[in-house]
Amino acid sequence: MRTRATHSASLLLLAAVIALGSAGQLNAQSYIPYYGKNAVHYDNFEWYIYTTDHFEIYYYKENEEHLQRVASYAESAYQHVSSDLRHDLAAKVPLIIFKTHSEFEQQNVAPGAAQEGVLAFAEGERNRMVLPLDQPSDLLYALIVHELTHIFQYDIIPTSLIRRNIPLWVNEGGADYEAGIWNPLDLMMVRDAAVADIVPKMSEMEGYGSSSNPRLVYNLGHALYEFIEARWGKEGVRQFLFSLRKSAIGGGSSPYEEAFQMAAKEFDQQFEKYLKDRFKAFRDKERPADYGQDLSPDQERTHYSSAYSIEPSPSGDLIAVATGNRHDQELDIILVSSKDGSVVRNLTKGFDKDKGFEHISTPSEWNQVPWMTWSPVGDRIAYFARREKSRSLIVQNVINGDVERKVDMTTVDEASSPSISPDGRTVVFAGLHNAIGDIYSLDFESGKVTNLTNDTFSDYAPVYSPDGKYLVYLARISGSLKLFRLDFDSSKKTQLTFGTQDEAGAKFLDADTLIFPSTATDPATPLTPEIARNGNIFNLWSLNLKNGELKQYTDALGGVLSPVVLARTGPAPRLAFIDYYKGDYSLHTFDLREPLHTAASADFGQPGPIVDFQAPMQHTLVAENTKKKGRFEKMFLDGRPPVALGVTSSGDVFGGTQVSFTDVLGDQQFSLFASSVQQYKTMSVSYANLSRRFQYALQGYTMTQFFYGNLENAFYDPIYANLISRSDALATQTVRGGTAFGIYPLNRYRRVEFSGGLQQMTEEFTDSGLQDYSLQYQQDQGQELFRNGTVMPLGVAFIQETTVFREYGPLSGSTMRLSYNVSPNIGGLISNQTFDGDARYYARIAANGVLALRARGFKSWGEQPNYLYFGGNSEMRGYDYRGFLGHQGFYLNGELRFPLIEAMLTPLGVMGGIRGVFFGNLGGAALNSQCSLSSTAATGCQNFQVFATDTQRVGTNTISGFRLVDAKASYGIGLETFALGFPIHFDWSYRTLFNNEWESLVYGTVGGAEFRKVKFAVWMGYDF
Repeated sequence: MRTRATHSASLLLLAAVIALGSAGQLNAQSYIPYYGKNAVHYDNFEWYIYTTDHFEIYYYKENEEHLQRVASYAESAYQHVSSDLRHDLAAKVPLIIFKTHSEFEQQNVAPGAAQEGVLAFAEGERNRMVLPLDQPSDLLYALIVHELTHIFQYDIIPTSLIRRNIPLWVNEGGADYEAGIWNPLDLMMVRDAAVADIVPKMSEMEGYGSSSNPRLVYNLGHALYEFIEARWGKEGVRQFLFSLRKSAIGGGSSPYEEAFQMAAKEFDQQFEKYLKDRFKAFRDKERPADYGQDLSPDQERTHYSSAYSIEPSPSGDLIAVATGNRHDQELDIILVSSKDGSVVRNLTKGFDKDKGFEHISTPSEWNQVPWMTWSPVGDRIAYFARREKSRSLIVQNVINGDVERKVDMTTVDEASSPSISPDGRTVVFAGLHNAIGDIYSLDFESGKVTNLTNDTFSDYAPVYSPDGKYLVYLARISGSLKLFRLDFDSSKKTQLTFGTQDEAGAKFLDADTLIFPSTATDPATPLTPEIARNGNIFNLWSLNLKNGELKQYTDALGGVLSPVVLARTGPAPRLAFIDYYKGDYSLHTFDLREPLHTAASADFGQPGPIVDFQAPMQHTLVAENTKKKGRFEKMFLDGRPPVALGVTSSGDVFGGTQVSFTDVLGDQQFSLFASSVQQYKTMSVSYANLSRRFQYALQGYTMTQFFYGNLENAFYDPIYANLISRSDALATQTVRGGTAFGIYPLNRYRRVEFSGGLQQMTEEFTDSGLQDYSLQYQQDQGQELFRNGTVMPLGVAFIQETTVFREYGPLSGSTMRLSYNVSPNIGGLISNQTFDGDARYYARIAANGVLALRARGFKSWGEQPNYLYFGGNSEMRGYDYRGFLGHQGFYLNGELRFPLIEAMLTPLGVMGGIRGVFFGNLGGAALNSQCSLSSTAATGCQNFQVFATDTQRVGTNTISGFRLVDAKASYGIGLETFALGFPIHFDWSYRTLFNNEWESLVYGTVGGAEFRKVKFAVWMGYDF
């Protein structure tokens, strides 16, 4: 996976497929009781397949114009990687291309993998590559090399055979090594790690290590492969991969010993020495302490870490800082004082979903370009955020924090780097159209969007001149980022900087001078090959637009980015910028005094021919190699079948698995599902079509569930109540039939679901004697509660899900599901109507504490109404699993969840931490014909009654005060932890009716005391 610095719709549909409508309540939520957000498919793709020597390229008509160059890049990449590794693939590689990243995010190959910030990915089960085409040509080629390297890695070390984890740096570093490009930010991180002496032990590194920077592990891995090549040649790289293969599949010794004849510890030491020698010449470069004041957020006193991008207010008194919020685990924009760095306000406090967008968007060029802009008055700030398919321009009032305007960029993809004009009427920004980057303007009044550059180059980071008459922006030409000028009156474009170095986003120091980062070095000083190779780091430069004079002001160890002007008065202009040191981005001020070097722009070159990237091998399209993809073409087993496992609070073991077959695109899926609780099984076969916004599925199934029909005076005469135990009253419901499902997402958080089917239903006690007696008793009472016949349930449901999840479960937000089902009386079919509502709310307390509230209500009516059965686990703690049964029912849950131990070191390794919970539950259920416990001979049969507060004489007993009548409650404490990936709960529950006298009357004196005893339960499953 190549990166820049959620529950999917397909999984949601499969969960809905497993749910069997109103006929039964045991469904996918028995395992994961959350409804999930939607991965909306905004576009309808008509897929074609183009075949080359080594690839099957999947494309749609909108990106057909890019097919030839993609085929050329892919075949060139294959020759490059295959030659380096001396390895060939036995089968053609499926290469799935999207035009833009917003379309790439709609892929079904690996739902959720194409998040914003992920440039592309390769998956190891079917060796598919999936990527958008919105990169400049040379970077797109490098991206294809990167992902293709993963395919070779998966072929050399098949994921299905791995018994030991492959470190992330092995795959990602190797892929970057094959791509062969050192981005200045990537090189900066490695140089910083080497000189600052923070190189980790690579042989021991798991995942991203202890670094908060996900790119660092990629970059150190890249450098490590270069170390292997420098020490043992390319043959050493190949030997290492094949030695690693032996180790990963459970055989062979340490790959370091086998490939290099050295222990892992020695290998780490040699690599660290290599890095220190490689960057020895840069040890004396300037540190952040050599500059002015550090205005970075205090990581010990605040939740904020790092400063990624900055923008000063027009007065320079405040600086808007894009920073990481460790508390919310999101990006935030905060205001800090330019005098002392104190945090004035968090403009995006809380979770972004509460402000009407998903998250603050980051540019593909990370902090080489600006992220935000101020209005000329200084009362508003604008930035881009992700809402639905497109990004939206967010205009926020910095005084009261209100988001005043959201402008959806529906005609432009990946909008970034806004800059408001000096008169405040327009904003310019970078964006993509047809996978090509240009500069656009938005008129605030009319809403009109205009393409200003409209060329074949990738353009970035526009900034208005102080008089508003022209723009300065970046364009990638001949493999480098250079500064350009665009005059509004003539539409003339003028190149401002030259050479092979890269520039980053510029700001105006004054009306005639630009200040910007550049990887340039003093042209008068000759560079050795090692310095040239390892010195490609951003430093601060200025350019005089009148005479072309260039000045260099910094020579930093870790680089300088995002320079802004705080004040132009005084002995020297006061600036601020982002620097990188010891693995972190920080904010420093800088007084612009005498330059280190002075040069002329002509010293770096003159305008010349612009050379576009050309693939090493050119592919000529062959019309006969193109065909339209068939709907069910190339179906295969989709990965390893997942396994769900749980134990109810009554000791019932439940589990399930699903085997899926899918096409290459993941759009068409056939699934076999099997689950069981106790010995009662559910099996289903389903087909799901996930290719459109409206997704649908067809399913056939057989399902047997159990419940406890131990309601006296309903299923049997109450005189036998003491003779019939809970286990004796075990009953089953068997449903066989077929159902059609449909889901239409309204947006990411809300959707409508439809269902309809035809089912054969049988309900009966497992004890044949009790079954015969119960049927006779029900007939004598005039109502048969057990149903036997055919039913045609038709349903509609509305789902909303805004919950924010962490590794331990819900943290914040809310969710609800409201459903209505009707089974019409047609030709003697079982008929009923059912309403079911489930609402949950999660309020965050401190960092990881949660107040979780839930309310569920169920009501079914008609000739033969449906049942709700619940109890145990997190539904009604302290009571038997499925101990509540009725045509109507409800339960309320309140839980305070809090961390006790963050993680545990055990003989089995580091295991999940321990969380505590205080809980309270209230609920009840009853049949429509069931008499309330408040009924007496004098009052007759009363309806379901939750509680009473009156005084009632029962025999010789007088009961008064508040008490639960037909409802029950519990409260208590619990502990939970994760063991081997499964959540395990330990609960101590106290059951109550809130009135001791009433409890003793209902259960008998001895039974009342027994009822009030603490009940301990262990169960395995997820919280609500």
